[in-house]
Amino acid sequence: MNRRTLPALTALATVTVLLLTACGGESSEPGGKTPGTGKGSAKASASPSEKGEAFDRPEMKFPKDFKMTWDVAMTADPDEAAAVNDARNCMEGTFHAVTEQDPEDSAYKFYAVPLSQARQYAKETAEAIVQRGWTVAGELRHSHVQVRKEESRKLITVSFCQDESEAFSKEVTTGKVLKDQGSEEPYYAYSVLMEKSASIEGLWQAKSASATKGAAQCA
Repeated sequence: MNRRTLPALTALATVTVLLLTACGGESSEPGGKTPGTGKGSAKASASPSEKGEAFDRPEMKFPKDFKMTWDVAMTADPDEAAAVNDARNCMEGTFHAVTEQDPEDSAYKFYAVPLSQARQYAKETAEAIVQRGWTVAGELRHSHVQVRKEESRKLITVSFCQDESEAFSKEVTTGKVLKDQGSEEPYYAYSVLMEKSASIEGLWQAKSASATKGAAQCA
């Protein structure tokens, strides 16, 4: 398998070459179940009263020229539904750090276990893009979402495909969208191990993450 430590957009071919190495997270084995289908895009988090939650989630808003879409519906199992939702939130938090040009952004940190490989993964991803003077533009698509409960009730693996074919880097200073640096293999299979928070009821956080480039199931 060709795994990478960081997700890079199609325009980040240079970053991919530098960072495509073995990753600390374990990729998901086959056998996960698909929650369902449907479509959604990144939006600001709902207030606690709207979602019936007793805690505040970080608000995330993307620029008008960038969005993350998800082809997934919620499973009937409440823990699986929460784990899928917060795996999505962790991914969106990572790219929120990019659009905010702040690798220390609080959004991804809220959805990743402190000192975990997943938190470091998110930080390094944002740093790799921001340090090159880039932000993101276009559409980052996600599909084939599956979940698998681990032996511990506190752990759930969420796997999904990411299509980077319509997402690009954009120079912060000039606003130029770098569409001429596309990859021939824009598909990645992700596996994110989610852990039930011990301190915040209803919250799941990413503990580890890995990605496989050019995954056949995602093409």
